[in-house]
Amino acid sequence: MIVFGHRGGRGEAPENTLAGFAFALGLGVDGLELDVRLSADGQLVVIHDETVDRTTDATGPVAAFTADQLALLDARGSCPEWPERVGVPTLEQVLDAYAGTPRFEIEVKRDTPERLEEVCARLAMIIARYDPGGRATVSSFDPTALNIMRRLAPDLPRAYIGAYDERHYLDTALELGCTQVDIPLSSKSPGTVREAQARGLAVTGWLGNTTEELRTLGDWRVDHITTDYPSVALAFFREPENVRRGDPE
Repeated sequence: MIVFGHRGGRGEAPENTLAGFAFALGLGVDGLELDVRLSADGQLVVIHDETVDRTTDATGPVAAFTADQLALLDARGSCPEWPERVGVPTLEQVLDAYAGTPRFEIEVKRDTPERLEEVCARLAMIIARYDPGGRATVSSFDPTALNIMRRLAPDLPRAYIGAYDERHYLDTALELGCTQVDIPLSSKSPGTVREAQARGLAVTGWLGNTTEELRTLGDWRVDHITTDYPSVALAFFREPENVRRGDPE
């Protein structure tokens, strides 16, 4: 089973930070999932929310801060007990530090079509510069973002994230030319997992944070899982019976 640290490992370390990614990689995750948004000075910064309120010691839209200003914030909001101050990094800083990571899933957050053009153009350029090959997948809940990526970087793997509780999600993923679908546990859709795989799509199940959730995703035979608690997931899948549970038949 391939295990991705969700925003690094947001249940155990500050999410979407260099420290959080180091923590998850130190535990042995197979890949990092992270989010990108556009800063005031046109940089791709790694942060989930539209505002900095939840994860930092400041308030306001991410788009109102430059990358340098974001780097100076205290981004321990998701993990206040973390002993060292950490800032909001740029995508380039993450790739500089962890370019050798086996897999990345880089999620483009929803935005206006105009800003998504800018986000996707910069993302395609950065990925091409670091040349991680097939190790980087661009994902989004937003079909517009995935369409833009298909136009700008048609060979770059794409993943459509959705509720997958209705048929149109899988149809949309196929229409977008995606190579992967990210299906949540809340979909209660093991049949959709099987159909997606039969159509040649890899499946990421999210989130696997508890033994029960991990066992369910293993029973669904997803290809990857994302987790907020990489120490829990890695321990679970080290058990031989659980590793087999996640393997394809």
